[in-house]
Amino acid sequence: MPSQQQLVIQSYTNGFVAGNLSQILSCVTDDLVWEFNGSQVIEGREGFAEHMRNDLGSGTPELTIERFVEQDDVVVAINRGRFVPGDGEPVEFVSAEVFGFRDGKICRIQTYQPMD
Repeated sequence: MPSQQQLVIQSYTNGFVAGNLSQILSCVTDDLVWEFNGSQVIEGREGFAEHMRNDLGSGTPELTIERFVEQDDVVVAINRGRFVPGDGEPVEFVSAEVFGFRDGKICRIQTYQPMD
């Protein structure tokens, strides 16, 4: 049985796959911090929304959560997916995302995705 936090992550992921920015943003706090591969950091829901608009506008994502690992207010999702850019060949990927929670919403995301 999935935990409440896992259900929030699933809703967030479903929003990403559907290109539904409102659904994605309903899962995160206003002061969200998103870190990508330890180098790129975006702070705040509005900055994150801007980044998501660009990502969602550049192609079609597919994403499957293969496994959750959970401890207290932190959940790790192991993902496998494919991104089809609007003007290019599909790109397969695997990733791990660490989600921190506060008051039932995602307040921190750390994404680790190998880049070719």
